[in-house]
Amino acid sequence: MKNTLEMLINKYKNMSAPVKAAFWFTICSFLQRGISMITTPIFTRLLSTKDYGLYSTYLSWETVLLMLVTLSLYKAIMNLYVKYENQEAILSNICALELVLSLIWAVIGYIFRKQIGQLLGLSTVLVGCLFVTFIFQSVFQCWSLYKRYVYDYRTLILVTLFSTIGSAMLGVIAVFFVNATAEARAVSNTIVVAFIGLILYISVFRKGKTFYNKKVWGFALGFCIPLMPHYLSEFVLQSSDKIMINYLCGSSDVAIYSVAYSAGSLINLVTNAVNSTFAPYQYQKIKSKEYELLSKRANQVLLFVGIMLAGIMFFSREIVMVFGGMKYLESVEVIIPICIGVYFNYMFQLFARVQEYYERKLTVVIPSILCAILNLLLNYIFIKLCGYQAAAYTTFFCYALFCLIHYHFYRKVCKELLNGEQLYDIKGILIISIGIILIGAIIMMINHVLWIKYMATIVIFVLMIVKRKWIVSNIKMIIQK
Repeated sequence: MKNTLEMLINKYKNMSAPVKAAFWFTICSFLQRGISMITTPIFTRLLSTKDYGLYSTYLSWETVLLMLVTLSLYKAIMNLYVKYENQEAILSNICALELVLSLIWAVIGYIFRKQIGQLLGLSTVLVGCLFVTFIFQSVFQCWSLYKRYVYDYRTLILVTLFSTIGSAMLGVIAVFFVNATAEARAVSNTIVVAFIGLILYISVFRKGKTFYNKKVWGFALGFCIPLMPHYLSEFVLQSSDKIMINYLCGSSDVAIYSVAYSAGSLINLVTNAVNSTFAPYQYQKIKSKEYELLSKRANQVLLFVGIMLAGIMFFSREIVMVFGGMKYLESVEVIIPICIGVYFNYMFQLFARVQEYYERKLTVVIPSILCAILNLLLNYIFIKLCGYQAAAYTTFFCYALFCLIHYHFYRKVCKELLNGEQLYDIKGILIISIGIILIGAIIMMINHVLWIKYMATIVIFVLMIVKRKWIVSNIKMIIQK
């Protein structure tokens, strides 16, 4: 045991800075999501379904409006670092530009707060929280990207965890002791974001020593504004459901859907960690033309994701009971289509990365825009007809279509640049995909017949014990490769 520990410590010490940074960023991501999951059952029980749904809607608006207000200028930083050497000066300039934009919008938001509140379906307090958050959240985005670029994982992890823990703890205190409303939760989060953001602004401007550089501001605006349709399309596919449900059904239904979405997205804890290593692996294997090995590993990873999702679908009822309790039990019905949608969302990235590797930018942007528009139309039609549950099915359908379109463009790249040679085992991927859909359909049928479900659990558990050596050896092989 002691020798094994020493070996692991030595192995860690010999890691390069990028590998160490990737390792700690993955740990940090797990901790962030873990804290969020721990507090979700607390807030679902302390807040009414109406207030929990209202806060979920608020968070969705925060995501999309932050993109529009700041123009996602932080995404230009990496390209600017290629052009200029003074990284801290670049950071200072981009933070300054985002500060100017967010302050202008804050003034507009204050003047028209009532009208904006009516348009978004939020109270004036929540509207105020939105615009204050934009001012300080923008600097955190820029600063985080800079810290990742220079592999300063210690500072970033400390600040990130302080923000996550601080927001969670202050939120629980505010909701429990002050007022059990969406406003109390939003104000507590805004206080933490503003406190950290103010410190970061002072640090960034003191070290960067510049506020305005015409070339840097011009490049950032020219780089990010044309990409806004793509950024907005990603948001529509991932988060617009809650906004539309709020408009068409009400905030209580948003709460129920949000709990189901949180449960279905549990897999993101794993997929985010997998992608941090598998995405570079894909690039390496494409570059070295090791297509057969890439195909095998892609199938293994996809099967692993599918098995994890099958587990979430199978225990969807139990997960909802932990996350929300009896009052959210009806959300079980939509977890299965959400999980299948998450599967296709992960799978399309296999095809999209091939296009990104060969710099086919247009074929990455076009499908996201088309599917985002389709998702909005289908949500509007079917949520009105069938209720909030329809959002899970329309999103699943759009992700499946999204995946199919990316597959078409992937085939086109293979035909034009690789003489028709395939990078993936499409037959294997198709079998795994059909298997996931069939498993979802079966689980949906037996989910409420508890004796069948628990008998199946016992059988699966026994099989896992019998085949434990085979399972462990395969997991080890995937991790090692």
